[in-house]
Amino acid sequence: MTLILAGIAISAMAGALTSLVLNLSPNPYATSEIIFWMMGSLADRSMLHVWLALPFMALGWLILGTLGRGLDALTLGEDAASSMGINLTRLRLSLVLGTSCVVGAATAVAGAIGFVGLVVPHILRPFVGGRPSRLLWASALGGAALVLAADITVRLVLPQSDLKIGVVMAIIGAPLFLHLIYKTRSELS
Repeated sequence: MTLILAGIAISAMAGALTSLVLNLSPNPYATSEIIFWMMGSLADRSMLHVWLALPFMALGWLILGTLGRGLDALTLGEDAASSMGINLTRLRLSLVLGTSCVVGAATAVAGAIGFVGLVVPHILRPFVGGRPSRLLWASALGGAALVLAADITVRLVLPQSDLKIGVVMAIIGAPLFLHLIYKTRSELS
């Protein structure tokens, strides 16, 4: 419950800060750019953007690449992982740092493209089994493939409308995620 309330508070604060930035924006062009970034898109991105994000993403991938054993052990529970010699504090810190580097760099370049990290692992879990070490890399490739497929779809289906990937992913991802929640709750009942 505390985690949910903290998430709501952080979301409200982030929304307020976003509104403040939009309100203080010096010109309409800057406001338009901020809004388009918030919708998420790969349009007008070049290799320069990739090179700017690559060092942070590479650092994140290196950190996450070392966490497979710890994540696999954590599926047995915190006590079992700790008894296997896993430093849980270090594992959590490394996981947050690695994920922040990868997701932060991608979001800085492409904008907010939601539901990729929530939906893709749930879709791929049956194919890789219950091992997070395998799911980590499968999700990275699956997420990239999903974003690429969404970008191609947006460019081919409605090329004249300038539809953003983030909007399409939210329209597809939100109902799918709600279905996964419903399915999980019904299995637990």
